[in-house]
Amino acid sequence: MTEPFAEYRDISVTDPLRQGDVLEAVDPSASKWQRHLLVITADCDFAYDKHQGRVTCVPLLTAPEYLMEMQVPRIRERFMTKIVGVLRKVLPPDSGANISDERLRAWPCEAEPAEIVAALGLDGRDAETAKAALESIRLISQPAGTLDEAVELVVASYLAAPNAQKRENVVQQITEALKGPYSQPPGDALFLSAVAPKHHLGYFVYLRHLEQVWEPEIATGPTRSAVSYRRISRLQDRYIHALVQRFALVFMSIGLPKEYEEIRDFHSELLGETYK
Repeated sequence: MTEPFAEYRDISVTDPLRQGDVLEAVDPSASKWQRHLLVITADCDFAYDKHQGRVTCVPLLTAPEYLMEMQVPRIRERFMTKIVGVLRKVLPPDSGANISDERLRAWPCEAEPAEIVAALGLDGRDAETAKAALESIRLISQPAGTLDEAVELVVASYLAAPNAQKRENVVQQITEALKGPYSQPPGDALFLSAVAPKHHLGYFVYLRHLEQVWEPEIATGPTRSAVSYRRISRLQDRYIHALVQRFALVFMSIGLPKEYEEIRDFHSELLGETYK
């Protein structure tokens, strides 16, 4: 019988802590950033004690958590920018120039669209366009507790906007944006379908958030000692290698500000003047 596919493998309690181990917090109330961690400290650091007891890890977020944290804000921001632009086009020239984009984003959360339209002195088609845009901004600005709630608010915002598309087209557009990280993940994340027994909900490893855990606080097998984490599995080698490669690429290229480059060039030129 064919074994079900999984990116992890079981390990013995006698196996030492190593890169690719999946840790689970003992505290059930641990935050999503600390609940499940993936060890990225190199095996050679463990072997030669180069890590000084500090185990570097990255979080394993459930797929809904990752999409809520990383993808939904991008979808909201793109549409918010578009709708604010639509609203600005119908503002009266005398008052519109004095209203910032930040104010246009905040105003619909403080007053009803009809009140704002009246305050702006709009009428006719411009008033209808402004009212629809303001309602769209209000909806997309509402907080959401779950991914389902967030998607419904984004869909409602799209449908409330001027010249809205059909619902099925809006839903498809948003769904495609949420599906993107699965097949074409950004450089700082990777999808895993399962990370340990009974953990098959779908997860994203997020490589820009680092957590450090003291090695004595990690249990690799049954223990009576007070610990913060227990090891529950280890990723298969190809997934460990792929993630470590991605992790290195995330931090390999670091952009520096223009001011730094200018002062660096100034010091370089001073050196050149010294030896003329």
